[in-house]
Amino acid sequence: MNKSVEHLLSESIDYASLKPPVSMALVDALREYVRITNSEDKWMLSRFVIPYNQVPELRKFADRRYRLKGPLNLCIFGPIVNSLHEFKNTILNIEKDILSAHSGFPGEVRTNVLELALPTISVESLNPEELVKAIEAVVTTSADSRLLPHRVYFEIPGQDIEVETAKKIIKVIAVHNKSVLKRKIDNYLFSGLKINCTPPPSTEFLAEVMLYARDANVAIKFAGHNIRSFSTYDYTSNERVFGFINIFMAGLLAYTQDLTVQETVEVLTENNPSNFIFKDAFIAWRELAAPMLEIKMLRMLSITSFNLTDFESPLHGLKERSIL
Repeated sequence: MNKSVEHLLSESIDYASLKPPVSMALVDALREYVRITNSEDKWMLSRFVIPYNQVPELRKFADRRYRLKGPLNLCIFGPIVNSLHEFKNTILNIEKDILSAHSGFPGEVRTNVLELALPTISVESLNPEELVKAIEAVVTTSADSRLLPHRVYFEIPGQDIEVETAKKIIKVIAVHNKSVLKRKIDNYLFSGLKINCTPPPSTEFLAEVMLYARDANVAIKFAGHNIRSFSTYDYTSNERVFGFINIFMAGLLAYTQDLTVQETVEVLTENNPSNFIFKDAFIAWRELAAPMLEIKMLRMLSITSFNLTDFESPLHGLKERSIL
């Protein structure tokens, strides 16, 4: 395995087997997470994704035979709520739940990322003032708390999301990030956008949203299941199955090569793995390359990680082609 692949995929997967359709029991999911942390593929694993209402159950994780080497890194996601008032209450409840987990496992639990669906009513009305209040509530609480994570990704609730709606949400996040920078809020990293790839959006939607986030300097993380190593088409469900490599490469090349929407669509839909080239100094799709040093930087700041319900499936095709 070369260095560019290592930079591309290092800590790229947040393990989300508690979510449908896998929906593992908490103890089984934790044991599988621990198993992966002791495997040769552990360098690709990042956080353990857990719903906020299951965080208090972590105290049940008392079987020391499965104790992690180092802290359990959490990515906590909140519920879908209707109103701004419910949203603010959710943040307070999550802080209490995190306190419970941390006090039960001092030094063993660390919360790195928070994922929150913006209030449904605020999104449907596209009320910028309410959206800013929602984001500000998280930022203020996070900055003042030693427990809440200081990296937050906001998700747009619902499935039939229009491109223009997504763009307006990104713009609100970008404007708020700039205000945080001006105010010099301590202990807070900028907010980002979470894109759900299940059910799969159109490639045009995904391409446009990714490029708009690029231009607005808003970080992205992805989530989904039934994700393969490379893009393909599932004729049983008549749906495109997104490729793990395709999405990351489209995101990186969007920055390094200033891709257009059409070029981004072509990367996302590329179903010939041989058109992806992996070298020590760079990774390329056809003649377009992302240098190793830029890959590392962009993975940290812009195209961050992927919530996957299944850790093994995306790896299978990569090992099969001797990429790993």
